[in-house]
Amino acid sequence: MTAVLDRPVEVRGSTTPRLFTRPLVTGKPGPCGCSCALTPETSEGFRAVRFAEDILGVKLLPYQRWLLIHALELRAPGRFRFRTLLILISRQNGKSWICRLVALYFLYVRGQREKVTVLGAAQSLAIAMESWAGAVELAEDVPDLAAEVDVVRRVNGEQCLGLVNGSRYKVSAATRGAGRGLSVDALLLDELREHRDWLAYGALTKTTTARANALTFGISNAGDDQSVVLNSLRSVALAETDDSVGLFEWSAPDGCELDDLDAWAQANPALGYTLTVDALRSFLSTDPPAVFRTENLCMRVDALDAALDLEAWKASADPTGSLAAVRDRVALCLDVAPDGAHVTLAGAGVLDDGQLRVEAFANWRTVDEARRALPGIVARVRPRAFGWFPSGPGAALGADLRGLDAVELKGSEVIELCQEFADLVQSRRIAHPNDPLLNAHVAASARLQSGDGWRFSRKGAGHVDGTYAMAGAVRIARTFPAPVKRQRARVFCREAP
Repeated sequence: MTAVLDRPVEVRGSTTPRLFTRPLVTGKPGPCGCSCALTPETSEGFRAVRFAEDILGVKLLPYQRWLLIHALELRAPGRFRFRTLLILISRQNGKSWICRLVALYFLYVRGQREKVTVLGAAQSLAIAMESWAGAVELAEDVPDLAAEVDVVRRVNGEQCLGLVNGSRYKVSAATRGAGRGLSVDALLLDELREHRDWLAYGALTKTTTARANALTFGISNAGDDQSVVLNSLRSVALAETDDSVGLFEWSAPDGCELDDLDAWAQANPALGYTLTVDALRSFLSTDPPAVFRTENLCMRVDALDAALDLEAWKASADPTGSLAAVRDRVALCLDVAPDGAHVTLAGAGVLDDGQLRVEAFANWRTVDEARRALPGIVARVRPRAFGWFPSGPGAALGADLRGLDAVELKGSEVIELCQEFADLVQSRRIAHPNDPLLNAHVAASARLQSGDGWRFSRKGAGHVDGTYAMAGAVRIARTFPAPVKRQRARVFCREAP
């Protein structure tokens, strides 16, 4: 590992991706400059490179040239090897240019053989429009290409670049009804990590079914555990069970440090060309670790918008520890999920060394189960204090909790304790038993802005009542007076006279 501050900042991004599907043809290095032995006879990418540089006048970055050559590999003359391409790369590395170049190549070059349709889609129409508008601008700036433009329709929802040869480039938002009625030759899916189910992907990719030589480009940076489509396609490509699925991934290796300059170069092939070390250093100092990993290192994280530092949480696991030694200063806190389908009772205590520890004391599937079991558990544990959130879903247990003389956590204190808990986790001051339930609730915790601060969002993909319960218990436990350290009495012996 080479830290950013340990060497000069003159560095070039990696031309070759860290992970990629090997070409069918191997042997002596080919014109692309690597050991794949691809040639103009075995890859249409060489023709795409010439089109980009000679016709469009675009100076390709080394990695873009490499990618076009490998992505457009041929299985037989005129027949693409791949049907599905997964291209993973960090943000701001020029992936939008790839979409524009591919779209125009299909329209103007492959469109000379037969009429083709290109469809660009993203989670929002505005994002899909960015690549489309860039392609239109490129075409209109080149006189020979502009002469072949038949229509440019910019009406919202009907955007289309049409050529006199009948080829066209349309855009759509990625929805379950997207692309229906179209037969598509090149499908460009931007930000594939945002596909949280298969509905939009299934609808869009079926537009290529009737086209024997169609290509689907899935372009994105890494996502999180909810990026189900991206994660599934990547697994298929890595397993190499289907050689029509290609993976080209510029990413940092697992386990790397955030300031590893070599990892930066692997995940950012435009580094030293259009992207600077100073820019990445700024992101490193301002972004949460999970955001920097997925956006700038192209690494999958548990939760993309995590409110808590998941790496620090994992590193703080201590399955052998317990709260047994500090039972007289344990705080309990309860919280309820908005749907009432989960209730968590968590405890926290300040250990003798000043470290905090949290544990789940109980959890239930319904509020009624919690109502029946709670008094007995509190009587058995005998916490020093008990807390709850009266302004949240826990209000369903209001009468029961007030009967237990519980501390009410509300108002600005909720924002404070959420941010306090996040800071303590990041500082690795909270030990925990590596409980799968607590781990899942921590991973599901996202930020919800509230004025100038934030609290844990209750509208995410999973329950976070466990996180709220832990944060509340920690807040209460930290208010207890520090234990008085008793000194051993010393016995003085006086000499006999």
